[in-house]
This record gives sequence, C-alpha cells and structure tokens, in this order.
Amino acid sequence: MGILFLALLGISHVKLLLAAPPLEDYLVRFMANDRLICSGIIVNRRQILTAGYCKPDQHAENFTLVFSDGSTNTVTDSTVSQYYTAKESSDLLILLHLSKVLGEKFTNPPPICQYRPPTEHQVEYWSWNGNILQKKYTPQSTTLECRREIKDPEGVVIGNDIVCLKNMQYSEGCVKNFGIPFVWRNSFCGINILGHNCQIASKADIFVRLRTTN
Repeated sequence: MGILFLALLGISHVKLLLAAPPLEDYLVRFMANDRLICSGIIVNRRQILTAGYCKPDQHAENFTLVFSDGSTNTVTDSTVSQYYTAKESSDLLILLHLSKVLGEKFTNPPPICQYRPPTEHQVEYWSWNGNILQKKYTPQSTTLECRREIKDPEGVVIGNDIVCLKNMQYSEGCVKNFGIPFVWRNSFCGINILGHNCQIASKADIFVRLRTTN
C-alpha cells in the first residue's frame, strides 16, 4: 500500500510540473525608457510572437522585454512568423529571438484557438493601464462592418485572417496595444497589429487571427 501511495504521489507531482502556466504568464511587455512600446506572447522558451510593427530595427530605442514575474530579457534577432497564422498573413507577425532561454515552465506552447471565434461571441480584450493588465469582454465586428469602419471596402487590410474587435475607448492619441492578444475560451486567438487609434483612428481594433499551421 505504501509503494502504491508513493507511486500515485509521484504521478500527481509530474502532473503539477507539467501544468500549463496561466495565460497572463505568457504575456510580455516591451519597454523603452519606462514607456510601453509593444506586447507579445511567449510561444516557446526562445521566442516571442508579436506584431510586425514591433520589429526592433523599426524603433530608435532599444527595448527590454519584461515578463510577468518582473524578470527581463533582450532580443538577438527577429524573423517572419510562418507557423502561427495563415501564410497570406504571415508577414504581419514576427518572432523575436531571446538572448536568454526561458525556464522550463514554458516548455509547452500556449493554448492557441483551433477555430475562429463565431462573430456573435464576445471575446476577452486585453489592454494595459500602466503596469496593470485589464480585461474586458468585447463584441466582434463582422468583416463588412469592419471594412466600413476603417474605409477599406476592397478588403486590402481586412482579409479572411483578420478579426476586428469593437473598442469604444476614447483616446486623444495612439494607444500602443501592438502585439497584445485577445482571448476566447482560455486560448489566444489573435494579435493586435495596428494598436488603438494609431495608423487608423476608428472604433475597431485589428487583429491577425492566430492558428497553428502544421
């Protein structure tokens, strides 16, 4: 009986070790001179997935990556993502390569949506208020609504792999939500590529749909 108990205890211990971290732990802030530049999500122990806007050589500042536990890291290189979205949209997302390998808690990849959230479903919109992560449920816009909102009738920006979320937040300037995800059913479903009221001033925020492609 004692041996059986120890064996069961060992199995439980392994399960605890393999348990996935909370979604918030995958979120990373890109900081330069105490200012938020972008966000991204950890996809493995060596790489961060984020918006193409966040490519390091597009910014005059050298930014530092700040993780949920307060630890920091830096970037050695960046490459176009070819695995986390459709091929037609892969150039909108990049992978940042880390100078230091992350801990074993990130051995398993984060949960990523297997399906596009139905348009009638509200999703969890994440944003930063200083250093505080805020979450709220937000309706989606249909493709046609979103194209009308940002004056893109031909679908040059809003293609099949773009998800638009309604955001009524008032801001006088650009809110740098580049690279922050939205969540549906406890999985990451999209990455913000245009911030909020940045290149396009509108009540719709634009996300590339995430999906694993192999």
